[in-house]
Amino acid sequence: MKMTSKTSANNITGIPNNHKVDKPFGNAHCIYDPKTLQCRDDSINSWTSINYSDNQIKHNFFDTYKNWFSKPHDLNGIQEFTEACYTQGTTESFSHFYIRYQHKKRLRIARGDYFFHQMMSRLYWKDKFTWLEDDELREGDFLVISTPFSDTGNIYPNLDNILKKCDDLDIPVMLDMAYINIANNLKIDVSHRCIKYIVTSLSKPFPIEKHRIGIRLQRYIQKWEDQLYVINEDEYNYIPLINCHIGSQMMQKFDADYIPLKYKDKQIEICKELNVEPSSCVIFGIDHNDKFNEYNRGRDTNRLCFSMIWDGRRVYDRV
Repeated sequence: MKMTSKTSANNITGIPNNHKVDKPFGNAHCIYDPKTLQCRDDSINSWTSINYSDNQIKHNFFDTYKNWFSKPHDLNGIQEFTEACYTQGTTESFSHFYIRYQHKKRLRIARGDYFFHQMMSRLYWKDKFTWLEDDELREGDFLVISTPFSDTGNIYPNLDNILKKCDDLDIPVMLDMAYINIANNLKIDVSHRCIKYIVTSLSKPFPIEKHRIGIRLQRYIQKWEDQLYVINEDEYNYIPLINCHIGSQMMQKFDADYIPLKYKDKQIEICKELNVEPSSCVIFGIDHNDKFNEYNRGRDTNRLCFSMIWDGRRVYDRV
């Protein structure tokens, strides 16, 4: 069935469609950096000439990713998350998390978080869903939250206290760290036992968003825990190994803080021009004065993305 405007994700979530060309600061795009574009193309072209087994390609990707993504940050407890699965971006992992904890009473997400959660909550949970800001955490809840937070690129307010309460109430949590490698020097305590999964992706630091290259980390895996575990099994490898190769090549070529370090000065410059606050994530600026309310995502600030301005895919009227 063709999705009409009445059934689009924007209508379901209430989040405006910021993909439009006339909204130059919309959405959260990677930067088409010339060096990363070249590395992407070289990695694709080298695929047919590599001489490794399927398991070698996959485990090289896992080992590289686990050691790479956290280096610019202070992630207390990350060494506990030793088990990895390939995931199609971060979104595939969310679906498996929903399924695993569908017996719980309520899904909890924060206003302004990734639209996919809002869409799924309205389609499937309805009366089993409550905004994180609208009620205290209770037994029987399960929580998905992004850090850096999707709406601002900063750490969600009082995140550590929220996780402590989830520990106390035995609330399972998935941390979405899709934006972590467009930020630098973050301090996040992931040692809380409530955190069942950490998921992240290469779609924000590198121009490989169409390849959907992500990883899900956890402390231990129960055999046949979910479908994602099954398709990652060494005897099956029902995952796109070419994407594992591309991801490994990108991470070996560039440090995890390559993008935030290279573009920090540009971020400061454009934020000063637009009179917005630089986010911890280098591609964002945060409007506190409601000057850019067409980019509002459900909270009291507005998020602007500069990626397409910097790489020339979009233009904007200078202030």
